[in-house]
Amino acid sequence: MDHKEFDSRTHLGFLCDCLSREVKNAVNRGLSDAKSCSTASKNGWLLAYFVRQTEPIFQKDLEQIFHLPKSTLADIIQIFEKEELIEKVPVDGDGRKKQIVVTDKGRELNLTTEAKIMEVEDFMTDSISEEDIEVVVKVLDKMQQNVRKYKSHIMLKKED
Repeated sequence: MDHKEFDSRTHLGFLCDCLSREVKNAVNRGLSDAKSCSTASKNGWLLAYFVRQTEPIFQKDLEQIFHLPKSTLADIIQIFEKEELIEKVPVDGDGRKKQIVVTDKGRELNLTTEAKIMEVEDFMTDSISEEDIEVVVKVLDKMQQNVRKYKSHIMLKKED
């Protein structure tokens, strides 16, 4: 492949990455205006996960669910505790095992973050029809599936 072939293509991965950064920056800017915690912008997805759980949450389970290194997860949880977004509560019968519980402050921050995300998405999709949005979602989903297949393919090639 030569430079002309590369340069003549629309690089969808790059476009997706640029859009992702723009959305994150817009949400973060909106949250900083609302004087929210610094944590929301970087790790708000994990707080949202905690808020939606109906079963008890334990750090050990999160390592397996999110495939995060133990130290990374411990750092995030420590920051959440410091900012009083969660509490670690001992479980009856085992003082070493602690359940993660979202505080009222954490729930409030999650609502603020979700509202800001929806506001940014409303601006982002302004003057785009529902049909076009459905097509974009369908195409992005298919692209994600294809990339996952490619990653599996590469892993299989490495094993050969």
